[in-house]
Amino acid sequence: MKKKLNLDEGNPVVLTQNERDRRYKLIRAMMKKNDLAALIVSSNASYPGHVRYFSNYRPHSGYAYVVFPYSGKPTIFVRSGIQQQVAAQRWIQDSIYSPNPAEAIEKRLKKLNCHNKKIGIVGSENFSYKIYNHLIQAFPSVSFIDATKEIFNIRMIKSDEELGIARRCALLTDRLFDHVKDITRAGMKENDVYAEIEFFMRKRGIENSFNLITSGLFPIAPYVVPSSRVLRQKDILMLELTPQYQGFYTQLTLPHPITKFTTKMKKFMEIALTALDAGLDNLKPGNTASSVEVAMKKVIAKAGYHMPYRGGHSLGHEHAEPPVLTIGDETILKPGMTLVVHPSVTNKNNEGVFLGDTYIVTETGWERLHTSLDVYKS
Repeated sequence: MKKKLNLDEGNPVVLTQNERDRRYKLIRAMMKKNDLAALIVSSNASYPGHVRYFSNYRPHSGYAYVVFPYSGKPTIFVRSGIQQQVAAQRWIQDSIYSPNPAEAIEKRLKKLNCHNKKIGIVGSENFSYKIYNHLIQAFPSVSFIDATKEIFNIRMIKSDEELGIARRCALLTDRLFDHVKDITRAGMKENDVYAEIEFFMRKRGIENSFNLITSGLFPIAPYVVPSSRVLRQKDILMLELTPQYQGFYTQLTLPHPITKFTTKMKKFMEIALTALDAGLDNLKPGNTASSVEVAMKKVIAKAGYHMPYRGGHSLGHEHAEPPVLTIGDETILKPGMTLVVHPSVTNKNNEGVFLGDTYIVTETGWERLHTSLDVYKS
């Protein structure tokens, strides 16, 4: 029986200045290789990962930008005076609130004398066209290039500090699932369960989450917003638990029976767990991300079923990052990557199961961060 650790005690695991310095060294090595005088890093409250990686600050509302020079101190730009104060307490003390970030970024780049040089844009998927248009007019001699992929390549490989936080997040997630199993009863609403999840997490230092929930006889696709549906004795509660602890996510996707699994559900589980094992056989350095999904799909198709969702994805400062465990993603797996592997199994009536958990790619294979699947594998 696993030991119930007291997660309400002790100091939280936090990123240190050493981790900041490690990141900046890798980033500047990439900049030197690509002859980049500076980076403009873009994030927002929905996709905060890039700015979080550079600053250890999570924008909680609207946009945030970082100007990161090849040499010298970086500057962070935020959308309110409150955010300016909070951001300055993290890794970048030069925190500036400006209602016109385009002009503020222009002013900072002029101080860096970036004319006739190359500047990388990180987070192009979040970058404002208005700001981009302003900058290319203000700096006609500058070559702006997309450096998002280069930063994601750095972010994919986690340090020992980062992996330590991921392990604690996974432990918290397992305890959260234990709590859900302890309190869930027929007659409760999905809303009631979700409220218990939120209460448990916040008491234990979870800063954010991407939790999904649904219920029914054979639920397959959990949703962001819980309903007022009342749980019945024969129901399955489907959960995707993805809390964020000290900036890092882990994910646990499991069904929980209100009473017990039916024979049909046990069959779905058996196929899904066999597929998961096949995927894990391919989760090792040198293999491609797509090979994990291919292996799982083969098992599920051979059993006469369908796998409707992608096989998994990386996690980090955001709950879904590259690489993606799906056909077409030929990213080479490397030690230090953290990925959730989650096969899904459905029949022609869209009944089935969805399950998975988080792993670290090691030098020889993988390390499982969760223990909650063990009860279903016994």
